[in-house]
Amino acid sequence: MTETSSSASTPPSWPVQPGYREDLFRGTAEYYSQYRPVYPEPLFEDLLARTGAQGGSLLIDLACGTGEIAIPLHDRFAHVQAVDLEPDMVEVGRRKAIESGANNIDWSVGRAEELVVTAPAQLVTIGNAFHRLDRAIIAERAGQWLDPGCCLAIVGSSTPWSGTESWQATAVEVVARWSGEAGRRASASPATADSSAPTRRTHEEILREAGFLDVTEYRFPTPHARTLDEFVGFLWSTSYTAPIRQNPAVAEEFEKDLRAQLLECEPSGQLRESIAHYYILGRRPDAAGRSQ
Repeated sequence: MTETSSSASTPPSWPVQPGYREDLFRGTAEYYSQYRPVYPEPLFEDLLARTGAQGGSLLIDLACGTGEIAIPLHDRFAHVQAVDLEPDMVEVGRRKAIESGANNIDWSVGRAEELVVTAPAQLVTIGNAFHRLDRAIIAERAGQWLDPGCCLAIVGSSTPWSGTESWQATAVEVVARWSGEAGRRASASPATADSSAPTRRTHEEILREAGFLDVTEYRFPTPHARTLDEFVGFLWSTSYTAPIRQNPAVAEEFEKDLRAQLLECEPSGQLRESIAHYYILGRRPDAAGRSQ
């Protein structure tokens, strides 16, 4: 079921200057590919229906990870241009594309802000990563890349850090304790969590300031269950555990502690939740400056 909102998902706003380290996802590609919950098919179908992009000549997927958007949508476009900062992500994505027969994806390693695009796009997507990019630059560039009337879609999913289940609170506490960064996101630099942080903007505000029209969020809450192994794999795919991953001995002890704490909370080992998948859509004005 689709839910509509005029305000962003979680969190409601982000610092204008993100300040994330570039190595946060180094070594996570295999975990990312295997343990990240997939975006639900109804989300993609709804996105394509609202944008009218299906059958277009070019999809641009920024901060593409291991192909969580590029691969499922590859057959709806003549060509897909996918870029990610992390070489391992691109390597795994390229391998998955070959295995699935997605041979129309051009993979590249680099900053999304510096991507060179030589043909007009019918859709630009960013999955679970817009907050880590220079959003103003990305929105401006997307407006230049897109054909008039075409759309930028910011796709995302909620995480245990925004959940309300008791096991999620337990997991958040254990990660914070072992990462040594209790009270703020392990992925953020101190400047982004400080009270003196730069001005914050929602994703919608960034899109509107860049001239996008009809900016709206569409939500797809989806029941989900994971085993302990699947949840541990998911955590290793996130930036939250970056400080822990750097030390194998610490990582081993962390995992033992996490499993014990979660089993105490959920003896069945089945971790149930509702994941708030969503996309935020903005449309470039048509030639007359209107939405379509």
